[in-house]
Amino acid sequence: MHRPWKALLRLTTGLVALVALGGMVTPVSAAAADQSRAGTRQYSADDDYTAVWSRADALKLRQDRTNTAPRVSPDFPVMSDKVWVWDTWPLTRLNTKTATYKGWHVIFSLTAPRTVPFGDRHWHAKIGYFYSRDAKSWKYGGDLFPAGTSFGSREWAGSAALVGNKVYSYYTASGRDNGGVDPNDPLQRLAMATGQIQADKDKVWFTGFRNHRIIAEADGKMYQTMEQSQAGPIIYAFRDPFVFRDPRDGKVHLLFEGNTAGVAGTYQCSERDIGDVPPGHEVPEDAKYYTGNIGLATAEDDSLEKWRLQPPLLSANCVNQQTERPHLVIRGGKYYLFTISHKFTFAPGLNGWDGLYGFVGPSLRSDYKPLNGSALVLGNPEDAPTQQYSHYVMPNGLVESFIDTVPTADGGTRFGGTLARTLVVSLRGDTTRLAGELDYGFIP
Repeated sequence: MHRPWKALLRLTTGLVALVALGGMVTPVSAAAADQSRAGTRQYSADDDYTAVWSRADALKLRQDRTNTAPRVSPDFPVMSDKVWVWDTWPLTRLNTKTATYKGWHVIFSLTAPRTVPFGDRHWHAKIGYFYSRDAKSWKYGGDLFPAGTSFGSREWAGSAALVGNKVYSYYTASGRDNGGVDPNDPLQRLAMATGQIQADKDKVWFTGFRNHRIIAEADGKMYQTMEQSQAGPIIYAFRDPFVFRDPRDGKVHLLFEGNTAGVAGTYQCSERDIGDVPPGHEVPEDAKYYTGNIGLATAEDDSLEKWRLQPPLLSANCVNQQTERPHLVIRGGKYYLFTISHKFTFAPGLNGWDGLYGFVGPSLRSDYKPLNGSALVLGNPEDAPTQQYSHYVMPNGLVESFIDTVPTADGGTRFGGTLARTLVVSLRGDTTRLAGELDYGFIP
């Protein structure tokens, strides 16, 4: 059931106060960074240092009440009877804070017609948008881009930044241009288009978004190409751009999900990848196929149309193949780097959960340490392992996600394709804690 608005507002005010921003971020010296409480060192975004999520870290993965998502009820409400809804992101400013326009809250989601089987939705995905006055009663506005204008044969996740009334939309061009529905075509590129947001008292709409461009492709030197990935057992990644301005260097950057360059299976697990593992732990041979990373690109000018690939911020070599939808929360001089991943994408010999993982460092490029020692922030409960996914942490500590597949009392399942209840996560130093649960799809 939906909470009455006044009660919800009182609850939200109290919970958000617990996780409010800790103040302005100011530059600090390298010496000060070395002495930071996170115990990590700062680097320039242009440096080639890449932090590591090691097997030793991942072997610490444990669930408890502080990091396990509440059970999703199988009688959840559906936000749209027209489209399946999954990966979702709010309209933001370049400082990553959620934006409103003329009193309207706006979110973007991957959508597909509900006439398409739930399991096939990825191959029909278009970016749709929703708008709301109260940040939870969402009205479906249709596709964001005019038909036939985007690259790829389907549109996968990204981000959208509001500058004035101009919206810079970044997305994943998945599949070959005009390639049709082909699940066996894993091509992925980063793309963008710009448009204008419009609104009156009744609705929100967009104009423009007709001139699209590919802004980054895997180079085969830092990031694995589709061709290099073909020998691997799991789909590779070069997707999910997240745009933001770093308050330290003033530059605009993109985070994205990638894989370490090289032909799949040729990577050799290093001592850094493995870390200080317990005695007797052996690295299975097939761990070399699991080479996920969080990539970085930097805008070359204020047009935000030309981008330069940088070395990855963090690698999960021999740990995990997918570090999906990376994004940042910057608070109190600390950079909280979040990503999502699946149970089945962990390398052999490791066990995880579908859910949210995170790391903390003193600057954009730094020696990120896993939150809670292992990186697990929120995982699905064991009796509902695929109940929700694609978590997105907002600067106010609220976490939105979508409902995937929920077990029912009769032993069946109910497909979601709609937003889950928003969760509240408390961030303190290098630890996190589940602090509350709000309404379905509440994205203020």
